[in-house]
Amino acid sequence: MPTAPPSPSTEQARLAVLDSYGILDTPPERAFDDLTRLASQLLDAPIAAVNLLADDRQWFKSEIGLGVRDMPLDDSICKFALLQQGQMVVPDTLLDPRFAGNPLVTGAPGLRFYAGELLMTADGIPLGTLCVLDLKPRPQGLSAQQRFVLETLARQVMSLIELRKSFKDQEQLLLQQKSVEEELRVERDQSRRLLEGMDEGFIFLDTEFRLRQINAGAMRFEHREARDMLGRSHWDVWPGSESLAVADHYRRAMTQRVAVNFEQEYVFPDGRGYWMDIRAYPANGGLAVFYRDITERKNAEQALQDSQAQALAVARQAEGERRRLDALLEAVPVGIIVADAGGALVRVNAENRKIWGGHPMSADIHEYVEWKGWWADGSSKHGQRLREDEWAMARALAGEAAPRQVIEVESFDEPPRRRIVLNQGAPIRDAAGTIIGAVVGQMDVTDRIRAEEALRDADQKKDEFLAMLAHELRNPLAPITSAAAILSSRNVDQATVQRTSAIIARQARHMTGLIDDLLDVSRVTRGRVDLDTVDLDAKDVIADAIEQVRPLVEKHGHRLTVGLSPAPSIVLGDRKRLVQVMTNLLSNAAKYTPNGGNIGVLLETEDSHLVITVRDDGIGMTPELIADAFDLFSQGKRSLDRSQGGLGIGLALVKSLLLLHGGTISVHSDGLDAGSTFQVRLPRSSGIGALPGLDAAHQGTKAPPLLRIAIVDDNEDAAATLAMFLEAFGHQVSVAHAARAALEALPAFAPDVCLLDIGLPGMNGFDLARALRALPATASAVLIAVTGYAQEQDRQQALAAGFNDLFAKPVDLAALNSLLTRIAERRLR
Repeated sequence: MPTAPPSPSTEQARLAVLDSYGILDTPPERAFDDLTRLASQLLDAPIAAVNLLADDRQWFKSEIGLGVRDMPLDDSICKFALLQQGQMVVPDTLLDPRFAGNPLVTGAPGLRFYAGELLMTADGIPLGTLCVLDLKPRPQGLSAQQRFVLETLARQVMSLIELRKSFKDQEQLLLQQKSVEEELRVERDQSRRLLEGMDEGFIFLDTEFRLRQINAGAMRFEHREARDMLGRSHWDVWPGSESLAVADHYRRAMTQRVAVNFEQEYVFPDGRGYWMDIRAYPANGGLAVFYRDITERKNAEQALQDSQAQALAVARQAEGERRRLDALLEAVPVGIIVADAGGALVRVNAENRKIWGGHPMSADIHEYVEWKGWWADGSSKHGQRLREDEWAMARALAGEAAPRQVIEVESFDEPPRRRIVLNQGAPIRDAAGTIIGAVVGQMDVTDRIRAEEALRDADQKKDEFLAMLAHELRNPLAPITSAAAILSSRNVDQATVQRTSAIIARQARHMTGLIDDLLDVSRVTRGRVDLDTVDLDAKDVIADAIEQVRPLVEKHGHRLTVGLSPAPSIVLGDRKRLVQVMTNLLSNAAKYTPNGGNIGVLLETEDSHLVITVRDDGIGMTPELIADAFDLFSQGKRSLDRSQGGLGIGLALVKSLLLLHGGTISVHSDGLDAGSTFQVRLPRSSGIGALPGLDAAHQGTKAPPLLRIAIVDDNEDAAATLAMFLEAFGHQVSVAHAARAALEALPAFAPDVCLLDIGLPGMNGFDLARALRALPATASAVLIAVTGYAQEQDRQQALAAGFNDLFAKPVDLAALNSLLTRIAERRLR
């Protein structure tokens, strides 16, 4: 029977490696042709080829005797070589069931003999083969010498392939290195020219406010050399500056890493004084400081009405400001559009181009129809397209003071991109108040909007889950409270006691199950689950799960059908966790299928996987619910009169547990009231390990002896009920509610077993365990921790403190009784 081809995931990885070599569909190369010709001659074969197996074809880097460069992969003989280690030799293809129907064997050219050696990368990834073929069978196959020749030549071919890739990678790295070096050089030269050519003064201060760099613009204020200033503290270079406001601004910018902009007057020691406009920006761990002389402007502001010359100086200063504003427009991370009174765009900055792409420079308001935008402000117009007169620019030109809008826009790129932007515009007026243009600022808020939406969704899910958790915990509390009230009544017969006790136990188990589900999800998502894997029969797993959900199925009157494959169905897994997976799926099917519905379980076997399908004809699922069915806290919409219970974490837990087993799960539904189908895929195991048998400790028929048991718990109700349970089995029980009391009483009691709470007042359970181990009368007692903290780290801490075992609250009484029975039987031996 033919061997199956490689799995899709493995084949995709192999194809990716083959593609990385860049050899497919390349011209012939003499080095490869020489090796192919040598293989043909040394192995006396009319046909030889260097064969690379691509996605749907086999391609020949070199060939002799075939006359083609590629052929369909379905006709390939070489593809089967990938499924075995070492050489593949087929003495007679007609006698091999894999190739008896191959058209290259049964038809032209009539291939009868094949020998191929894998072309393997250093990581063991097969790319193809070096193969030789003959039109006549060779019953004797290849001699040892011929096998050696084929193996050696294949290594030479692979070395050529690796060498070819190395040359190609080296050329690419050299090109990238040259490109990066050129970019760095250009950037460095531009920065140097910018700093040295700018009118403004520039200095750079390190974290200790030492001067590390100064440009020509700054040196115009100085009567000294730069070397006399560099490396010294700012406060030493400019004496007296530390007592000015500039010191506070610099320190705030340095410590808070914020930009500051302020004006400062400074008088040099030689009497020269200047007013400076200073801007400081955190950069490279220090401060980049730009400053310019605004002394003339300051003086002009004071004497504007007295001197026309000063007014002209102010005008020149204003022109300089305009030029700097132009530079600022290009640098700010906000899209800026400036239009004239008719709406013609006269100026746009770089950020605007980044948002819109290469957009048209509209000549008037009516051409705004070319721009595509939709309201995204949550109003009644949300989703509607903006008309030409609704754009912020058109509204600003109409006289609105500061029209503000949140819109979704489509860029003029190819392909176009959609972004959400905040638009705000303002009219530009002359001295008489006439509108002579308008300006609009655009801020890309796409990421913020999406983050807010994700936060709202997460907050809604949290609220829904907390409400659901409260509901699910209150449900069992109601019958527990009622049962407790019944038991507190004086006139309660034995039958009522048993019935109410059963209610309390059942509801407590339900609450424990909810808490266990939450802990399971926490452990799985944090990678804290250790699987106890053995070879299991999947049929037994399904049977156990069906047994657990049978009461729910019978309660709803469902018809449950089971179809099991007769083939071996062995998986390597954790029995408890796989039963948990199947129980969750069957419980969901029972919960969400109306009374009298149908539930089907089908187990099928494939070559490498088991497929378990759980199908129902219940309420079905919408595409939206299917999309996040396996997310935490995800549930379908439930009415108050049809709540099925649960926290919405079952399917998330199922998916996580299956991933730990190397499995997957998928779901399909045709819609509401059309039922649901869940399909689980698990890797098959070839091993047939022994299934767990009965514990020898439980096979004896002799009644176990009684024990002296000490209970230490500060919760008096918990201690009392546990004591009553143990006394009902005939054990002698001593109860203490604090560690100190236990240390005083227990040496005389000489307990066989101590059940110790961890969270005790004064001295915790770990310290108490160590103290009991130090006392001769209690040193050999079996110490069992009873705690609400039952994570793996808690268990390890308990063992380190001297405990023999740990039970989580509420205690599984059946498991505890089983453990006590084994302890008692060991003491008889």
